[in-house]
Amino acid sequence: MKKLWCLTLIGLMMAIQPAVIRGGEYLTYQDIAFVNDDVRLLRQFQSWHFDVYYDRLAGRRFWGWRTYTAHDHEPVRFRKETLYVIENAGTSPVHKTYFFETTYASKYQVSATGNIGTSTSGDIRSFRLNLDAEIDVRHTRERSHTQSEHVEIRLQVDPATRLRVEVYGEGLLTNGVARYYRFWRNVRSGGWEVFLVTTEYFSIVKEEIHVRPSR
Repeated sequence: MKKLWCLTLIGLMMAIQPAVIRGGEYLTYQDIAFVNDDVRLLRQFQSWHFDVYYDRLAGRRFWGWRTYTAHDHEPVRFRKETLYVIENAGTSPVHKTYFFETTYASKYQVSATGNIGTSTSGDIRSFRLNLDAEIDVRHTRERSHTQSEHVEIRLQVDPATRLRVEVYGEGLLTNGVARYYRFWRNVRSGGWEVFLVTTEYFSIVKEEIHVRPSR
């Protein structure tokens, strides 16, 4: 009876409609790891980081931005999301073909703190008051339009095995601080960050699980 229930559960999971994977905000990714240990995300900045970086800004301006880059195009590896976790507690292997539709809205993602602000035009989010141009023009040239891709994956889940289908990727991170001046007066300040996705790929991981013998 226990084996029948396990096989029925697997069958129900495999009846799920094809997964649709959409390009999401990098701050929602499951894991983000940097190649260089001293790199950190903007949300990990502490108050003393801002104090140090603000001190490195050039003097006031009559009108416009002053920016400082703390981390420049730092390589990033990430685990975006886990699509499926399937356990085969039966005695026979299970075969299944999955069809995935991946949709990338934008490979260029930004976030900000303070009162710098961001705006969205279509699928592209950018900084307000043309801060993008002040930071690094290379980022603005690497934006992507919405595109879809269909992927077919054939899987075999062996007995006493757990299988995970996950989405991994690599990217580049640039962040820092900025201040905006009008008539020599600082009217906006805060942190800014640009996350550029360079590649995404599927990962299939199989793990052995302990299955209690049926009585």
